Amino acid sequence: MSEQVKIQKTIYSAKGINNIINTDFTQLARVNKETPVPVDMNVNEFFQKYDELFYEIPLSGSDQSHLGIASRSLEYLGLSIDDLQNEINFLREENIDLKNQIFTSSQITTGSLAL
Repeated sequence: MSEQVKIQKTIYSAKGINNIINTDFTQLARVNKETPVPVDMNVNEFFQKYDELFYEIPLSGSDQSHLGIASRSLEYLGLSIDDLQNEINFLREENIDLKNQIFTSSQITTGSLAL
């Protein structure tokens, strides 16, 4: 015995779809239940609020700290704090080597190199 199923299809126009479906992605946004973030905040307003809260934000200890913000931003840029620290260490070593080369060559040119 086959059973007949009735299917109904509704087609919306490109202009009318915005009145029916939420296209702002607000349902996908991460929102802290304790402190909801206004969805209508623009970048300028965000940085104004960030400046107001700057000294209230803990230095480290969670994602909601200066270190957490920096880590997320660096990750977004494809970097990490470890990568930056490694680069600093490499540049410091290179700087010491170059200073030694300059010192050695200045000793040679002045004839004061003791052998």
